[in-house]
Amino acid sequence: MNATVYDTGPVEGFAIFLGLLVAGAMLLTVTRRHSGTTQWQIRVFLVAAIVRFAAGIAIYEFGLVHILKDEDSAGWTVGVALASEWQQAGLTILELPFRMVEAFEGHHRGYRYMVGALFFMTGAPVRMVAAALNCFYGALTCVMAYRIAASLFPEVVARRVAWWTCFWPALIIWSAQTVKEPVVILLECIALYCCVRLREVGTSPKHLTLCLLTTVLLLPFRFYAAFIVLGSVMVGLAMGTLKNVRSAAAGVVLAVALTPFFLGGTVFLRHEAELQRFDVAYIESFKKGASQGGAAMGAGSGVQQNYDLRTRSGMLTSIAVGAVHLALAPFPWQLAGSSSIRMLFTLPELVFWWWLFFAGLIPGFRYVIKRRLLDTLPLLIFLVGFGLLYSTMFANVGLVFRQRAQLLPWLLIFASAGLELTRLQRLHRLNPFQNADPYAAATPLPDEAPSGEPLPGRVAHA
Repeated sequence: MNATVYDTGPVEGFAIFLGLLVAGAMLLTVTRRHSGTTQWQIRVFLVAAIVRFAAGIAIYEFGLVHILKDEDSAGWTVGVALASEWQQAGLTILELPFRMVEAFEGHHRGYRYMVGALFFMTGAPVRMVAAALNCFYGALTCVMAYRIAASLFPEVVARRVAWWTCFWPALIIWSAQTVKEPVVILLECIALYCCVRLREVGTSPKHLTLCLLTTVLLLPFRFYAAFIVLGSVMVGLAMGTLKNVRSAAAGVVLAVALTPFFLGGTVFLRHEAELQRFDVAYIESFKKGASQGGAAMGAGSGVQQNYDLRTRSGMLTSIAVGAVHLALAPFPWQLAGSSSIRMLFTLPELVFWWWLFFAGLIPGFRYVIKRRLLDTLPLLIFLVGFGLLYSTMFANVGLVFRQRAQLLPWLLIFASAGLELTRLQRLHRLNPFQNADPYAAATPLPDEAPSGEPLPGRVAHA
């Protein structure tokens, strides 16, 4: 390994990227539930991956990184050091998994060990190789978002989610950079998808194994995400017994399998100690640091809050302010008062998001809460868990914008459902909250209008 940490390695990155494209396309064929749309899913995957890799080239080869900044660059550079250390120690491929376990021994070591293993196996410790892997994860996320949506809503809703996730600017940018967001979002998607399927089929060995594996793998990347996902999955399976008793057995199996990881051993004790630090003093310190950090970088993204977090009213007000920013920030006055080009770049995406929030997301949430609460409960718990956490810690517009990007696949699912619901209401002139539920399995969406004419743009159900 004679490359330096300053190498971007476009040639090596492109070679690895082509290999990952082939591997991803082959991986998507291993399915029975969504086999009817396999070719279409592969097309979405390929388009998403190519778009993300092109963005990575623009960021690291053409200088866009100087505008986007690179606050989290340490992860991949540490991966370079790890790969060099393993090579000098004469580590073999068979011994590599035992070294990877070390990622569980600290906090948030997962990304550096993952890219370190990639560099070690490929012999190419360059930045575009790490970026290619993230492009692969980001493209698979588009497919998993589609599969989650297709398991809950009609095909037209799921396909819209797939293309939105494919071309959403924030998701493209984060997937094209050498940060840990893409792998974390993908692991969360897989875990929640498995939960949705377990509620339907019961103790499926494949989905139980995937759900167990992805939840555990979240620990070294973002430990609190693992706890939130675990809570979402377990509550979702438990509440699923009200409609399908088979999900109870799946919940019991997962609880037994995950207990050693989450309730025993040094891994849990280490993270439990971290959670115990999460008190008012820690929150105040974090918020102060995030606010001052935004000011120090000259981005104007820091938000000063003078609420007394030690009082109930102060804490609730602070959370409410954070929730509004998590949902809609940055606001026009924040964009106008900022000298950051990076923040101004968000404007086109924000205009569409503000429209989608009111036109699709709010109706979508209203619908699922009234009609499909149990079916969508794992996703709702996941969003509420992260929403409360990020709202509580809010003090920086740039940071909360990034945090919203982590929740976008699920937000887009509900937004797409809300838009389709509005479309059906407009076409059929019925109120879905008072009449037949157009999304219910027992009441499938019609393929033709009341007049007998085919509906425009109707796509077959999944």
